[in-house]
Amino acid sequence: MSASSRSVLPSLVVYPATPRDLEPLAEVLTQVFHPPLGLQRWIYPIRKLGIREDLRLRLGSRDPYYCCLAASVGSRVVGTAEISLRAMAHGKYPYLSNLAVLPGWRRQGVARQLLLGAEGVVQVWGYRNLHLHVLEDNFPARQLYAQLRYIPIERTSRLWRWLGVPPQLLLCKWLS
Repeated sequence: MSASSRSVLPSLVVYPATPRDLEPLAEVLTQVFHPPLGLQRWIYPIRKLGIREDLRLRLGSRDPYYCCLAASVGSRVVGTAEISLRAMAHGKYPYLSNLAVLPGWRRQGVARQLLLGAEGVVQVWGYRNLHLHVLEDNFPARQLYAQLRYIPIERTSRLWRWLGVPPQLLLCKWLS
């Protein structure tokens, strides 16, 4: 791993998002998960509207076990992650979802700082572990998670592949 991929931007700030952050967060999520490439650019505004409304509902839910983190450099939001409780086989556990960093800001420590911020949130909630899913073939993400001591505990069934869902790994990190 190169030194630049480990660097943390000196002006990077990770903070709990508020409704004021709704528009830039929706932009990050839409660009990362539904990039406006080819014909997709025509439905990009509709996808972004749907993402913004879903996020607006989550941000306004007042659920004590939900947190959306924003990562900004200066006044620009460049990444986000959400933490909530998710029902799993043996109860409810803290779960990280929608970790997204704008392409031009990747490999500069943004995702790492969002993960560390999420771990802090989970500890404040009184939990000692954090779960997340990663696509099995997303090797850059898997490398980051491994560096931060996330370990695979489950693999999605191959049955999902028949439905067009790529295989995923459930990772967990036990926090000190």
